Amino acid sequence: MDFTAAVRYVESLSIQGWRLGNARFEAFLERLGNPHLTIPYVHITGTNGKGSTTTLVSSILRAAGYRVGTYISPHVFDIRERILLEGELIPKEMFAAGVSIMRPLIEQLNDTEYGRITEFEIKTALAFWAFAQAQVDIAVLEVGLGGRMDATNVITPEVSVIVSIGLDHTDRLGPTHRDIAYEKAGIIKPGRPVVSGAAHPDAITMIEQVAAVQSAPLYRVQRSTDSPFYDEHLGTDGFLYTPLPSPTDSAVRVRQGEWELALQPYLIGDYQRHNTACAVAAAVLLRERGYTIPDAAIERGVQQARLPGRLQVVAESPRMVLDGAHNPDAAAVLAKALPRLFKYRRLILVFGMLTPHEPLDTLKHLLPLTDVAIFTGLSNPRAHTAETLQRSAQQWLETHPRRTPLVLFTAANPHQAFEQALALADVDDLILVTGSFYLVGEWKGS
Repeated sequence: MDFTAAVRYVESLSIQGWRLGNARFEAFLERLGNPHLTIPYVHITGTNGKGSTTTLVSSILRAAGYRVGTYISPHVFDIRERILLEGELIPKEMFAAGVSIMRPLIEQLNDTEYGRITEFEIKTALAFWAFAQAQVDIAVLEVGLGGRMDATNVITPEVSVIVSIGLDHTDRLGPTHRDIAYEKAGIIKPGRPVVSGAAHPDAITMIEQVAAVQSAPLYRVQRSTDSPFYDEHLGTDGFLYTPLPSPTDSAVRVRQGEWELALQPYLIGDYQRHNTACAVAAAVLLRERGYTIPDAAIERGVQQARLPGRLQVVAESPRMVLDGAHNPDAAAVLAKALPRLFKYRRLILVFGMLTPHEPLDTLKHLLPLTDVAIFTGLSNPRAHTAETLQRSAQQWLETHPRRTPLVLFTAANPHQAFEQALALADVDDLILVTGSFYLVGEWKGS
């Protein structure tokens, strides 16, 4: 089986959908030899920011001299982005070899009461297998969805991290911050330290309750300007972070007690300050568990971390920015960041989105900044049509009159949307591609 055939087989399992619960997956891993039990882990979840935090923790560990495996989702341009060995994409030959080994095991399992595994499960199993084959010192895992019932939740981590809690995937995780916090707190394991960057009071309380039940030491991360409510829950061992001036709007000072460190992430945007603080907290807790991670490695790792599709500038004159903001919280943060980071005359929005996200909830944060919007469908069965997205924008306009007109277009596919945006843009305009990582991944630079 070559790489192309391996990818085709992995994607064929998408017909199974996304099924939460791990009895089937654990049965498969046992047939594979339980590769996940041979490696220490950092386990990271959150509504937003978990991909950046995973990348930051991995970069810090590599800067400290460790051989690191990284599992991240979704990918943007290449499926191999999901599985990194020492910061590099898993080799195509290794990807194909792993799938070749797993395919007969999948067929065997299919004839049992468990049935066939899902696309996400084989990707996760492939990561575990690759990490074991590469003999990494430690792996950093990003949760796919939620936490408690996610396929990644078959390990006992050195440290767990809950970056944020917001209202996303409510159809699967529950309608409230408390419900979602309960699902994400499912990655907390008995006696293992946990970092929490949750800000909503109900989420904070729920995570505290789960950590107490698990006898897991809890370390909160919060911005130093937050309200007294959060100060009461921070505790003496919590981590505070303070924004520092920087052209990337992401420089930050992180403090725990008498210890502090000023950091300049390569990743841009104010929200990366929170992600950086969560990653630094994880590194400090790993250090307390015996890992050698000097401050210089934290500084270097934060500065070297790279991640596609997060305020990623891919072209100039006109400038084009890719960002995978796909829910209201992420869109609100993105809308705040754009005028702080970029100077532009007009904003041209290229937007695509998947169900069950409600377009208007996300668009309402971006449309006030937008001069021209181009909506497009995606080659995904869950994608909203361009016409549906346009109607959502028109609905917003009916209740939010503007002094200057907002021009709305639809495009048959992402590539037509990109071409139209480039044709409409002047050199001093900004083209923003957002709404879904699937849309961002369609940008090939041409």
